Amino acid sequence: MLEVRNLSKKMNGELILSNISFTIHAGEIFGLLGRNGSGKTTLLRLIEQVLIPDQGEILFNELPIASNPEVKRKIIYVPIQNGFYERYSYKQLIRILKPMYPDFDVTYANELMNRYGLSETRKYRDLSTGLKKQFALIIAFAMRPDLILLDEPTDGIDAVTRHDVLELMIDEVALRSTAIVITSHRLEDIERICSRIAFLEDNTISNLVDMEDVKGDYLKVQLAFENDHHLQIREKGIPILDHTGVFYTVLLEKRNSGQREWLQSLEPRVWNELPVSLEEVFIARFGGKRRW
Repeated sequence: MLEVRNLSKKMNGELILSNISFTIHAGEIFGLLGRNGSGKTTLLRLIEQVLIPDQGEILFNELPIASNPEVKRKIIYVPIQNGFYERYSYKQLIRILKPMYPDFDVTYANELMNRYGLSETRKYRDLSTGLKKQFALIIAFAMRPDLILLDEPTDGIDAVTRHDVLELMIDEVALRSTAIVITSHRLEDIERICSRIAFLEDNTISNLVDMEDVKGDYLKVQLAFENDHHLQIREKGIPILDHTGVFYTVLLEKRNSGQREWLQSLEPRVWNELPVSLEEVFIARFGGKRRW
């Protein structure tokens, strides 16, 4: 469906993205992870052609988007804030968007507005943060795109609304094979709904893996020693997720047998192996030396 080839972008003379390549398939929810400023939003804006890449190309159904702008009707970008919507109500937006997007499903949009109890006459700017997120998603899905780019769709909303927003995404993918690319700092959301994730690090994609493989590659271990080995563990480069006195929680790469053997050579009194969460993998990868 979507293919990004060797994409690079500088802004104000600073390299933001370098040699980015990946593909998105129909019916896939794909997560983009990275620290603040890693280029996640820039990448979404490049795909939507809000920004133009310095190098590389983006293909949609094997067509270069840059020279085939009509395919952009099948790609919808939902930013963190949508200034265009601010002064319009739902009914007003329908009248504006329907001629621009011939596939716009007004009946479907009305059903979702009723399901979530959203007003059709209140202006977007008067809605709460959570309602704005729902509103923007309803509009995006009603456009009947093949690909939706979501920038922090669950940021700043309560648990109930988050659940509704995530269920809406899952339903759309299941029923219509819509593909979704999502950035989020709520890693539990990424872990719940994404089938693949990419790590943006040092201006490029450092790793692109299936979700199950991410957690399967690591092991969380709770340890307790007779003496403090904090400095030694740090020098070995083993990520420490938590440390209180002689009690540690560390993250091990399963393929790195040397780490396990070295830790066991310290003769811990407690060795308790636990499954790892995506958030813990993220902290280990991006937390910096302050974490261990």
